[in-house]
Amino acid sequence: MEEKELSRLLKICRLELSEKEQKDIKKDIEEVVAYFDILENVDTKGTEVAYHPINVSEKLREDKAEQFGNVEGILKNTKTYRFYVVGPKV
Repeated sequence: MEEKELSRLLKICRLELSEKEQKDIKKDIEEVVAYFDILENVDTKGTEVAYHPINVSEKLREDKAEQFGNVEGILKNTKTYRFYVVGPKV
């Protein structure tokens, strides 16, 4: 990685690093790129794509609307405005 590329990357990330930190991060980035170069050369022909590290059998519930009978009981403990729950301002 050239100094110009590193300077641009730091500017984009809005980072200000000391010379030692820049040297360390440059070394780390070069190691990551080198590892990806190794991975690029791995033969994956005949290998099934793994979307999840373990097999998961998803048991989804049926999506159906249900009526809830105690709406007033829940809303009596909250602040409401025109039947909407009022929460803290964020």
